[in-house]
Amino acid sequence: MKKILTFAMLLAAACGSWSCSDDHDDAFKLRVLTFEDADYGGSSTVKGYWSSLVDDAQYNGALLYGNTAGYNWYDEGNTGLASGMLDADFWNGGHAVSDYYEADFTGCDYNKQLAVSTAANGAGHNGSKHFCVQNGYVDASSYKQELPALRFKSGEEHVIDHMWVVNTSYVLDFLTNGNAFSSAAGADSWFKIIATGYDAAGAETGTCEFFLCEGRTFVTEWTRFDLWQLGAVARVEFNLKGSDDLYGDYGLNAPAYFAFDDVAVRF
Repeated sequence: MKKILTFAMLLAAACGSWSCSDDHDDAFKLRVLTFEDADYGGSSTVKGYWSSLVDDAQYNGALLYGNTAGYNWYDEGNTGLASGMLDADFWNGGHAVSDYYEADFTGCDYNKQLAVSTAANGAGHNGSKHFCVQNGYVDASSYKQELPALRFKSGEEHVIDHMWVVNTSYVLDFLTNGNAFSSAAGADSWFKIIATGYDAAGAETGTCEFFLCEGRTFVTEWTRFDLWQLGAVARVEFNLKGSDDLYGDYGLNAPAYFAFDDVAVRF
């Protein structure tokens, strides 16, 4: 079942929780990448396509560690978005489909790197089962310079209208309690996603940001992140940056993760 919504329907349902003062045009439809098996519209014969991409362990599982060449996904027949692992295991960066949930994030570390701890029923946005987790960042001290990205597999350009994001359980535990390398987030701390769009020729189209942490206020529920300001893109890269107190001698101490779901694309 392909999830295609008219923008007027989605706008009417959502205006109570986010600003409607942008340049939206109701002349388009939205197709939504939900990561739910019932919405898969592609040609894969794998039963439960999205479920099959959830590893059997959050850390050191067979799918995300040791088999990186085979871990990728493609929202065929719907948004056309695709992702794939970078050239090493998940610790080096990538996107992992997940259904892991931890009611209490206290004590969550890398062994629970694919979990979220929202209050709503269901791990994903709007009570759904599946979502996706990004791991990876790049800064001046990084030995790698490649960021995880969402791309249109066809190479065409489309406007990605928005996605829904939330901190993972691992990140929430760090921000709240700190770890062996860093103290907890303080009154002046911040931690944010930076999305950068690129057109089919590889030219940058723009950037937009979303704060996962501002002081001691952390994003603990699925929250809309507007991306339409990037314009028509063939690829969007996502980086993570934090305030100075979240860095150490070897780069970012905060775990470089965030969860995302329900990526809406204009057609």
